[in-house]
Amino acid sequence: MDFPLVINTKNTGCSVVNNEKKRSKPQPVEETRKGVPPVTYTEALLKDLFKSSDANGDGRLSRKELKKAFASLGSFAPGWRAFRALSRADKNRDGYIDEHELDYLVKYAAKRGYTMKL
Repeated sequence: MDFPLVINTKNTGCSVVNNEKKRSKPQPVEETRKGVPPVTYTEALLKDLFKSSDANGDGRLSRKELKKAFASLGSFAPGWRAFRALSRADKNRDGYIDEHELDYLVKYAAKRGYTMKL
């Protein structure tokens, strides 16, 4: 005698019916405040933000300065994001992002789609 197997797992978004997996589509989440859609940072704004994050004024961004910059962007894990940004943008592998590598950093951050909280 075959009984239909019905399992609903809340944490994974999957349900199993008759031993077949069916994935539910994730619902898009859009943050809005008072009906205003979120505004994505442009590359120019990101460049200005990273330049202003140079705390000691040496013209280079350290991992600590990058972490603070990604935190100000609202990153979920700014330490991890700073590590990944250094591995992508630090072309000479000196541990800092200088003026010549800033464009690589900006492109990396722009791909992440950070939005301004209005």
